[in-house]
Amino acid sequence: MLANKLPSVPLFEVRGSPRAMGRLLGEQAGELIRGMLGNYRSFMHKVSGFNWAEAVRESHKYLPYAQAAYPQYVDEIVGLAEGAGVSFQDAWLLNCYEGVAEDQKLMACTAIGVNGDVTADGHVYLAHNEDWISGDSKRVYLVRATPDDGPPFLAMSYGPVLCNVGMNAAGVAVGIDSVHPNDVRVGVPRVLVSRAILATERLSDAIRACLPKRRAGGYNYLFADRSGEIFNVESSATDHDILYAHEGWLVHTNHYLSPRLRPIEQPGVYASSNIRLRRAERLLRRQVGEITVATLQAILRDHASEPDSICNHEDMGDELHDRSRTLLSLVMDLTDRMMWVAPGPPCCGEYVPHWLEAPAEYPASMPVEGLFAAGSAI
Repeated sequence: MLANKLPSVPLFEVRGSPRAMGRLLGEQAGELIRGMLGNYRSFMHKVSGFNWAEAVRESHKYLPYAQAAYPQYVDEIVGLAEGAGVSFQDAWLLNCYEGVAEDQKLMACTAIGVNGDVTADGHVYLAHNEDWISGDSKRVYLVRATPDDGPPFLAMSYGPVLCNVGMNAAGVAVGIDSVHPNDVRVGVPRVLVSRAILATERLSDAIRACLPKRRAGGYNYLFADRSGEIFNVESSATDHDILYAHEGWLVHTNHYLSPRLRPIEQPGVYASSNIRLRRAERLLRRQVGEITVATLQAILRDHASEPDSICNHEDMGDELHDRSRTLLSLVMDLTDRMMWVAPGPPCCGEYVPHWLEAPAEYPASMPVEGLFAAGSAI
């Protein structure tokens, strides 16, 4: 029995064009969006050196690159801001947070991909623990979307940030881990790149989507598809490398594994990332051929080497903006097109099944106009 059971994760349904989907999401998740913006206002100066107005202006530098690469996802943020009753500028800033902020020490996600060669039921799974600022734990939600253009998808997000970790009806799934390259720059924000992956219909397109020109930085992207192929793309602003799950499974955390990218990794102690990686690999290796949903859930709840464990709990002694925890835990079943979801930390939450299915109809979108137009309020 789980102690202090956490409430289930909200699920919002959207449909239509990017702007329509954003507006519908903003209407449904408005309280979560406004709450997250208020929280980040309180510590933006500590993590970036900018006050809120200065940080908004800094985020404006990323907008031309985003509009050139992914105008549809800029539209989605416009709609989200409209639906939530917040300014586009504020919502846009949080989609550029990792570029504007200098504090990157909270990233502690763990991603695991396994295919039918090693699972007991022959299914393909992608599992992911989303670790981030603890204050966002009550602002996490799921989105089940039916876009006008592209496959339906089921994905997670929080506040005004675009959906990024999830799976789509074409059978493509992605888990994301923050990495720490030293070549970051102004460019296409990483979150928009991640959102673009959910619109792809094959792994080759997913790999291309995560490597646009003039990207601001890079994540690690762990991909799986329904056929059982598992690839991992480690990226930075200017380089990347592709890894493959030769033995039917692959784990990634928050440091580069590729010798090609290690020279551009920021100096630091990656103890937690290494510990989580090796622990997950060991637990998987012990059950090759017998891996199940329960196996993956148990790994995501693992506390070995706590506090540097896969299931992450916040340190109440840290400042509010430095506290991190596992906000959400996912096990995606690409074979059955469904997702097991637990609020985090998952040791305190119950995994609930969600299926990827089409929601009801929603209204169409409106055209986009000036975003940071002269005279717009900051």
